[in-house]
Amino acid sequence: MTSPLTPQQRLRVIRIIHASLMAGIIVLLLVSVWAHRATPPPVESDSFTTLRYAGLALLAATLVALRLLPRPDPAPAPGHGADQWWVASQGRLIAMWAVMEGAALFNAVVWFMTRDPTPLVAAAVALVVLFVLRPGRYLDVS
Repeated sequence: MTSPLTPQQRLRVIRIIHASLMAGIIVLLLVSVWAHRATPPPVESDSFTTLRYAGLALLAATLVALRLLPRPDPAPAPGHGADQWWVASQGRLIAMWAVMEGAALFNAVVWFMTRDPTPLVAAAVALVVLFVLRPGRYLDVS
């Protein structure tokens, strides 16, 4: 039978989840840069303009959704330990991260398809926001 996770183990797991979400975006961007160099530029079309606006709209909607999603408590309630805080807050954190990851990945794909710098900037903004929402920002159990 397995024993329950210690606060340090729980923090490590949540950091791994956050890092893997960020790494996925970074790897997609790096592969896209490599693929851009190996393929000819696409022919400009009206659908590219639509995709650019859709990416920006998705980023804006994601930033609004972050304000509406339930946020984790800033610190454990009196009488509760850090482990209980993580158990109660990890779902909220993962939901916030997943929303930002989706916006970043969508804009990265749009950038790959259109080669327009606007979606690249939007993907970078989403990646920065995802970094700002890192686990250590909320509670650091050392």
